[in-house]
Amino acid sequence: MLLVGSWRLTQLIQQKNRKNYRLMQLNMELEDLKSYGTNIADGQLSLAEMMSAPGSMFNRQMQYMMASSQYAQMSAQNQMNQLSSNPMYQQMMAQSQNAQLQQAYQMMMYKSFYKQAQEQFAKYEAKLLNEKEKEMSKEKVSLETELAMIEEEIKATKEAVKNDVQNFVPQYA
Repeated sequence: MLLVGSWRLTQLIQQKNRKNYRLMQLNMELEDLKSYGTNIADGQLSLAEMMSAPGSMFNRQMQYMMASSQYAQMSAQNQMNQLSSNPMYQQMMAQSQNAQLQQAYQMMMYKSFYKQAQEQFAKYEAKLLNEKEKEMSKEKVSLETELAMIEEEIKATKEAVKNDVQNFVPQYA
């Protein structure tokens, strides 16, 4: 029984180490995810935010930048096309004689549409991040529960091994 108890204790310690390692990884991933979420909260990424990005999130941030920019450009262009086909807009532009004023107004509208689309894309990405964070939090709770159970079994196994050792000690007297 002594050997079986020692073998089981070794198994439990290995399980505990694996689960602690995974828990450490999860905690790091959650922190990186939160950092990334903070960086994209306003829909845009500055150079400082890119440089402060955790290494594990750098590729995702690059993909986010490209995808959000493409989405915002397409969305803004579609909205500009819809706006330019609006008769009231056409009449307003026809009344304005100043070409620079027309161009400035169009640029202002395009930037507004672009910013709205980027914010919309950031909300979508935040939703994805929240779902991923919930999944990771569930896994974290599960690991913590398993670790508590393993710790209890380790204590019980150590006590059993200790009792077995005492039973093998010769009794002289």
